[in-house]
Amino acid sequence: MRSPQPHPVDRGDRRRWAQLLLGIVVFIVAEAVLIAVAWFGTAAAGGSPAQGTAGWALLLGAVTGAAVAMGGFLLIVGPLGRRPGLALRGRGKLAELVLGLVIGAALISLSVGLIALLGGYRVTGIASSPQLLAPLALGIGAGFIEEILFRGILLRLLDAWLGSWAALAITSLLFGLMHLVNDGATVLTALGLVIEAGVLLGAAYLLTRRLWLVIGIHIAWNAVQGGVYSSTISGTRQQSGLLLAETDGPTWLTGGTMGVEGSAVSVLLGLAAGIVMLVLAGRRGHLLPSARRTQRITGDEPARTTEPSTGAESVRDPGQVSR
Repeated sequence: MRSPQPHPVDRGDRRRWAQLLLGIVVFIVAEAVLIAVAWFGTAAAGGSPAQGTAGWALLLGAVTGAAVAMGGFLLIVGPLGRRPGLALRGRGKLAELVLGLVIGAALISLSVGLIALLGGYRVTGIASSPQLLAPLALGIGAGFIEEILFRGILLRLLDAWLGSWAALAITSLLFGLMHLVNDGATVLTALGLVIEAGVLLGAAYLLTRRLWLVIGIHIAWNAVQGGVYSSTISGTRQQSGLLLAETDGPTWLTGGTMGVEGSAVSVLLGLAAGIVMLVLAGRRGHLLPSARRTQRITGDEPARTTEPSTGAESVRDPGQVSR
C-alpha cells in the first residue's frame, strides 16, 4: 500500500478561540451521548448497567457518539472556521483510514509478540465465545471522539498559534494526563502514553494533515489489543478477546493494570513509529513554525481567497504547502 499523499497545509481558518471552546463542548457532548446510549440500551434490553454495559449497546453508543463528534467538527471548521472540510477533505481518505488500521494493528501485534518473546505474554488457547463488540466500541469511540478533540481541534489550532513542535508537545502531554483518571493509571503510565500514543498519533496527523490516518491507527490499536489479545485497554476492565492468554513478569514488561499498551515495549515501538512519521512529515514540509512567524519570515500578507462552495472570504496562510 502506498504511503499517504501530501495535502496542502491550510492554516487560513478563523475564530480559533471560538473553535477551541466549541471543540471542548463537542467532546463533552459526544462522550455524554456515548455513555447515555450505552446505558439506556443495556437497561432497555433488561440488563443492569451497574454490572456492565452490553457489548452491542456500547458499540451503538460509540457509533452515535462518533457521529455527534464528526458532525460537530464539520460545523466548527465549516461555518465557524470558514474552511469547510479542513483536516478531512481531499482524495485518498479511505486509503489513509485503511493504512491507519493496518499500522495500528501491526504495531500492537508486534508489541505483543516482543513481550511474548521476553516471557511476559503466553497464549493458552482460543476463546469459544470471544467478546469482540466492546473492544471495537472502545476503538471507534476513542478513535473518533478523542482524535477530533486532540488532533482535529487542539493540535491543529496550537500548530497555527505556536508551531508544529510546540503543538505536538502540548497535545501529547494533555493526552497522557487525560488518561490519569483511568483505573490503575499512574504518573509513570501517563508519561508512557505521552511518549507512546501522544507522539505517534500527533505525528500521524502532521504527516497527512488530516484525521483519517490517525483515526485508523487509534481504532485498530484499541480494537486489536482487546479483541484479539484480550488485554486491558487504557485502564478499562480486562477484555475477553479471541486469544486466551496469561501475562507474567514485571510491570515494565507486561504493562500491569494498563494492559500491553503500558509496557515499555509498546512505548518504545510507538515512539519509534512516531519518529519515522515525523521525519516523513518534515520531508513533506508539514512541520511549520507558527502562522504569524511564517508571515514575518516571508514578509507576505495572508492572501484572501473565496470559498467556491460558500462565496465567503477567508485568509490563507502564506506558508502553506501547495500541490
